[in-house]
Amino acid sequence: MSHRQKKIKICENIMAIISFNKSSKSIMSAINYFESDTDHTNTVRKFKPIAIFGDKNSIEKIENLARESGIENTHSSLTISFRDNEFSELKNPDGSYNEEKLVVAMKEIVKDFRETWFPGLKNPENFQDFWNIHTDKDNIELNCAFVKMELTTGKSFNPFPPGELNQDMRDNYVDLLNDKLGFDRVIRNPFSVAHNDLELKDIQNPSETALRQKNFVKPKKDKIQNFLTAQVLDKKINSREELIRVLQKNGEVKFLDKENDKDKYSYISFIPTGSKKAMKLMGPMFKKDTNFDELRNEHRNNQAIEKDDSLKQLSNEERETKQEKLSKHIDIQKSFNEKLKNSGIKKIKKNSTRKYLPKSKKLATKKATFSNEKVAQNKQSVERKNDNDKSVDATKDIKKVTENKASTEEKKTTQSSSQIRIKSITANKEESSKSTTASISSFSAVAVNSSYALISVQINTVLFSKQNLEMQMSQLNHFKESDIKKIFELKQKIAELQQQIETLKAKQEQSAEAALIANAKRFKSSSSTAHI
Repeated sequence: MSHRQKKIKICENIMAIISFNKSSKSIMSAINYFESDTDHTNTVRKFKPIAIFGDKNSIEKIENLARESGIENTHSSLTISFRDNEFSELKNPDGSYNEEKLVVAMKEIVKDFRETWFPGLKNPENFQDFWNIHTDKDNIELNCAFVKMELTTGKSFNPFPPGELNQDMRDNYVDLLNDKLGFDRVIRNPFSVAHNDLELKDIQNPSETALRQKNFVKPKKDKIQNFLTAQVLDKKINSREELIRVLQKNGEVKFLDKENDKDKYSYISFIPTGSKKAMKLMGPMFKKDTNFDELRNEHRNNQAIEKDDSLKQLSNEERETKQEKLSKHIDIQKSFNEKLKNSGIKKIKKNSTRKYLPKSKKLATKKATFSNEKVAQNKQSVERKNDNDKSVDATKDIKKVTENKASTEEKKTTQSSSQIRIKSITANKEESSKSTTASISSFSAVAVNSSYALISVQINTVLFSKQNLEMQMSQLNHFKESDIKKIFELKQKIAELQQQIETLKAKQEQSAEAALIANAKRFKSSSSTAHI
């Protein structure tokens, strides 16, 4: 086999065409699979995976930050698969690859991939990715997973947005990469019907849905593809309307009432005869504005390429056209990334995790949150009322004691004028007792006030320290790996200071309560003494 008789194709995850679909799983599930010694059928790999780039611990932390900041679709994973023993010159006699030489070759491809799809962004300053190699299937699979968050701003970005334009850019990238490495171009079937992962993968303990996709949907799609291909080549189908009529003879086409509402209607929803569920037919011939003459011409060109080896490489004109398109795409993406980097750090909203709830639960969560806020407000209102009541009670107690003192003084004056027989020494003892009681009362009040004031000073001191730490944390980048540890340590210290503040406030309340009780007892004792 000549060096030119090699092909390369790009796949998302494993054994699937490139398609960056939203995933609810963590990026770690992809990385753990890439690093696993067993494949998706739980078969032990003949050769262990080879690491290239990426710190999975840092990537996991970054993905958690992305989720906390409100990014729902946090990551993507993909595989660049080389078929037909590409890089066979790097193989050892036992079938394994020379790891050192293979890693060097793959690093060049990773470099080209980053420059194409992450222009203007640096690793690891602006993004984090993970790369390794599988060689256990007699071929090379270059695996990648990355977090879709720009690290200096904390904002989401997606180098592979859905749509035909980006798909076209992927095709150009693959064709140019094949051309650069000296491999044959990829021949794409213009009449292909797209398959999803469940239809293509061999899954351990598959669900009922997975079994249906594998055992019914995929074979049915293959039959539909073969049937429609023959119809188009025989010119029995020349438009979307004719395609729909042919399908209607063999089942039901859904959503026809929406045909005119969608400008980019890239699929047909079809229920084959004998089936109860619809399947989505996607591919070149199912797009709304497909030119079937162009599909037939592409098919004829593919047949010519397969017969003539000289046509398996890009012509100079094709190479220039594809490079021009891809270069424009890179320039547009680079401009977007530069604006993103200069847009400032994303502000994280509190309770942003609520956005991950299903829509049906958001209203209930909103009501529950509103109810909790009301409860908290009522609790604060009650606490303020209790504090006010304590203050009013203390004022009333002081007023009552003052009135009692005045009444006592008045009674003493009356008694001293009417009861002339009271000895002067008794009067002197009473004056001495009154003077002593007043002195003790005054000293106690000063002591209580001093204790309350001291605790207030302590609370303010700790509060100032807490605010200082919060200010330090606000100056750090929540998405920069070097600042993550500092932020974590500051959060711990802030939590400790907040606990100190709560403890001091509790002591302050106890001190005030003790003072009220002591004052009430003294006033009662003073009143009893005055009546003796």
